[in-house]
Amino acid sequence: MAYDQATTYETIELFGLTEKDAQLPIPSDDILKDQIIRETFESLLGQLRNTGLEAEIEPLAHGLATVLQRRKVAIANELDRTADKIGALAKSHDGSEISETSLEEAQARFLQLREVVGAIETMSEAAAQCYEGETGHAFIPASGSRASARAKETGAVFEAKQLLEQHDRETAEKSKVQGVPLIVSGATDWTDIDVIFSTLDKVRDRIKQNRNQDIFICHKGGKNGAEMIAARWARARGVAQARFDPRWSAHGRAAPFKCNDEMLDDKFAPTGVVLFGGNGVALNLGQKAEAKGLTVMRVSDKAKSKPES
Repeated sequence: MAYDQATTYETIELFGLTEKDAQLPIPSDDILKDQIIRETFESLLGQLRNTGLEAEIEPLAHGLATVLQRRKVAIANELDRTADKIGALAKSHDGSEISETSLEEAQARFLQLREVVGAIETMSEAAAQCYEGETGHAFIPASGSRASARAKETGAVFEAKQLLEQHDRETAEKSKVQGVPLIVSGATDWTDIDVIFSTLDKVRDRIKQNRNQDIFICHKGGKNGAEMIAARWARARGVAQARFDPRWSAHGRAAPFKCNDEMLDDKFAPTGVVLFGGNGVALNLGQKAEAKGLTVMRVSDKAKSKPES
């Protein structure tokens, strides 16, 4: 019996079945998007169409996309903690074999996590696109010094510093929002997708021609109407978007108006405002923007073919 077990273990080891996940390859983006995410959505939700559970498609799709969003954040947090650990190990490195091994293991874990974060991010984006395709709604989710003595700065320590500096640069670059801020707001009952898409396409092209820059849109993250459609437009066009969430607990009923003030702040320097219909909050936004000398484009209703400036 002992021989049989030993043979089995040797066979498993021979064929590499004991590999840890760190040694296994990450699937390609095409596999992550299509064979994993899109097929998962279709397998689960496709069977619910035209049944008594069709109403559950939207919350289930949103739940799937949200799980990936949260997992992406969790792994990114672990990546940051590992970066801090590498910094601490590099700083306290004393030239011993134990210190060297610990540093190399932390670096290996860091590199593995970076690949995992990228893969989960790809899956998360694909899930958001599947949610939008399935429901027609926009998916709106919700270090210390690393110096050490030169005498103890081994190759592993130097590589650790280079790795951290590269990570810091890439993180800062990904956090930048390039372009000209354009505020978008309007009616929560707006349903004409074509008007919003065509209007924002024209505004984007005009700003590109005049200022040689792309736009990024700013909105309050409305889950219905004009802002929801504008968010879908931004995702479809690959345009960045900044969401200003009303802080209801802090400002009460004045929260949406406080958001207007934040979006219009001089340090943010918006280039203009586009309003698709709207209520008192949207009217307040337009009036405050004009008082600051900003251009306000008003699309009064979906029946009009040309927006008024």
